[in-house]
Amino acid sequence: MKLSVIIPCKNGETHIKRCITSLVNQKLKLSDYEIIIIDDGSTDNSLEVIEELQKTYKNIIFYKQSSQGQGVARNKGIKLAKGDYIYFLDADDYLAYNSLNIILDYIENHHLDVVGFNTILTEDVNLFNQNTNFKIKEIYISSGLDYIIKNKNHRLEAWWYIIKKDYFINTKFRFEEGEFLEDVIFTKNILLSAKRFAFIPIDIHRYVKNPFSTMNNESQKNLTLLISGYVSLIYRLDNLKSDQQKTNNLKLNMINENIEYTSSLNTYFMFYKLIRADIQIKKINEILNKLQKIKAYPFKRHLIVEEYTHYKIRVSAIIFNNKYLFYFLLYPIRFLYRKKLIRLP
Repeated sequence: MKLSVIIPCKNGETHIKRCITSLVNQKLKLSDYEIIIIDDGSTDNSLEVIEELQKTYKNIIFYKQSSQGQGVARNKGIKLAKGDYIYFLDADDYLAYNSLNIILDYIENHHLDVVGFNTILTEDVNLFNQNTNFKIKEIYISSGLDYIIKNKNHRLEAWWYIIKKDYFINTKFRFEEGEFLEDVIFTKNILLSAKRFAFIPIDIHRYVKNPFSTMNNESQKNLTLLISGYVSLIYRLDNLKSDQQKTNNLKLNMINENIEYTSSLNTYFMFYKLIRADIQIKKINEILNKLQKIKAYPFKRHLIVEEYTHYKIRVSAIIFNNKYLFYFLLYPIRFLYRKKLIRLP
């Protein structure tokens, strides 16, 4: 079997059928790939929808677990996977038709550990055509490390690349369980260790804007969880940096800068959650003091503005990096945002 597609699903009754439909409309025999759906304690009609799809598509494997989180679900999918290659897809996203075969042919023919591809951020749920024109000869094969050094702003999610299973099993990397943004450290590790990596500029993946997703849900409970998750991620990135110190890699300085960039960017975006949340300045000060202890705050502003040159980002980064200026402006900004007089990223 060529490919295992692993899909965690929780309360996905409105979109899991679209996701599966995109997967079964590929230039692949059903016997060439399996679709492993891990239901993570859904309370809607997801189970009924998936079980109905199973009747039609015999390559769907369905596993149910209590609500344990996406990291646990993905790791369970890894244990079940039988394919030569592994791909992680979110249940609310989907793929362009007739595109996976291009990626699989390339990764097989060039003996790659990992191959990446493009995504389209969209609200369109019917964007199934893939219209990218590219010349396969122009694709550059490098190590994953060289790729991320040259592409600091690479995506951190797990759905923009396919991994060779033998390489993956040998690395022993797994998703963090019970953590927010559990694929960030996973992606970093996968790319840092890959000897043969290529990026194919085809718009295969569709990232659907979902106002109810973890990242976009603005309930106070969710915002509080997100902020705690950001702090945890920044600490985990600091641990990753410490782990890299032990490798004596000749490109260690560039690896450190890459990790610091990711940490700084997540710290920067955390501030927008702090604005949206009903968190008092005293509590925010405690959070920032924690980050100061590991030298993650003030964040490396120069690394961000090298990639994002818009003046709004430059100005906001200055404000966020001066906590007393931020405290002074916090409540006026919150007021303007809640009155819908300004927009935030």
